[in-house]
Amino acid sequence: MRRVDKRQRHLARSANEGLSEGVVVQRGKDDGDDTATAVGVREPRVRAFGSRRRTFTLAAACAALSGASDALARAGEVATSEIDRQAFTQTFPTLFKPFIGRGTKKTVKRELVPGQLWALEQNIELGPLETTIRCVVVRLRDGSLWVHAPLAPTEEFFEMVEACGDRGRSKVKYVVVPTYALEHKIFTKDALRRWTDAELYAAPGQFTFPIRDVSDAIVFGRQVNYVLNGNDKDVNAAVVPWKDEIEFETLQAGTFDVGSTPQTIYETAFFHKESKTLIVTDAVAQIPLDPPEANSVDKLLVVSQRSTADPIPEDTPAARQIGWEKTALLVNFFFPEHEELDPSNPGVVIWTDGWHDNFQALAGRLLVPPVVRTLLYAQNPPAVRRWVDAVVSRWDFERVVPAHWEAPVATSPEEFARAFRFLEDDTLDRFPEGDLARGLAPIARAVVKPGSL
Repeated sequence: MRRVDKRQRHLARSANEGLSEGVVVQRGKDDGDDTATAVGVREPRVRAFGSRRRTFTLAAACAALSGASDALARAGEVATSEIDRQAFTQTFPTLFKPFIGRGTKKTVKRELVPGQLWALEQNIELGPLETTIRCVVVRLRDGSLWVHAPLAPTEEFFEMVEACGDRGRSKVKYVVVPTYALEHKIFTKDALRRWTDAELYAAPGQFTFPIRDVSDAIVFGRQVNYVLNGNDKDVNAAVVPWKDEIEFETLQAGTFDVGSTPQTIYETAFFHKESKTLIVTDAVAQIPLDPPEANSVDKLLVVSQRSTADPIPEDTPAARQIGWEKTALLVNFFFPEHEELDPSNPGVVIWTDGWHDNFQALAGRLLVPPVVRTLLYAQNPPAVRRWVDAVVSRWDFERVVPAHWEAPVATSPEEFARAFRFLEDDTLDRFPEGDLARGLAPIARAVVKPGSL
């Protein structure tokens, strides 16, 4: 902007110099009068803009630069406006950026089933690692909106949700907290401040730590209208008005000691009958084979390094792909097999050969994510099996929309059940032992009760 303004001032000064040189000429041949004589005129310099043609040319140049300056100013205003629309304040600390306080997040909106179901997606970030987190919006028959797991409360996010209806805030009628996990419920209070008429539904087992028994009014800003225990079969429609369109089954996954207090973990799955869509949070996922467009290229390139002592590689499709595959391994296993300390270079981390094969074993198929399978579902396999049986026997779904990684995933009840075969035989569909060994396995030995595996 300053560079453009400086150029404008330079041209304006040149124009004035030319015009002042022209004024000393009472009449010149350029004015069409052959008899005109100069009065006290010094000979114009070669660079002088004495003629009107040159003056008009310069004036046009100034106007063009002024227009360019205005355009740049408008572009700057648009950029600032976009940043403002992506800004939010996080009032409770988490492991993910911005941890607490001010942050920005871009929201991407995708229509999954025309006129009925949308995914709104942001990234959660930990250092150079990014992965998708997803909110699902369903438009009910009366035009009202059902919102599953609200995301970071940016103006952009709110407007995108409201545009699924008739852009009115009052059309958001139901907000759902589907699980205990912090990243899926932390922004519920902000959402309810925006959508003041919405009713709140939550999976059981919500808890706070380290301070116990904090009221719903503090956590969510109001009391929960209904806790989604069990399933919808015996629930009165007056209590859950959306049950005729969206059914639910709640999973009791396992129990942990949280601050020396036993805490049972729950997740509620939903079935939108009209679109034949199963909506889950963490129960299943499909890791994409290719890097998502929303992931930061710079961060993918950082993770793509073979050694942390190497320079950042050039931006190529191959480098992005390597960064994505390593990102998926790090997010799912914490300390994957082929990420090693360099024995010859203290403090340097290197990747050894074999990581690509481990990524191929993980990605491109519907599965129970390693963290969920190893730490949660190993706690109480019979309870998980009962929930899976209820899901596949009740609902004839054609797709599943998880809260992370790829979505929608075309699947059937049979394929969904296949992802849980390990409940009967833990040797089926095993993850690479080396990937589990340093991260998830030690945690599992600490938290999973003996005999439950």
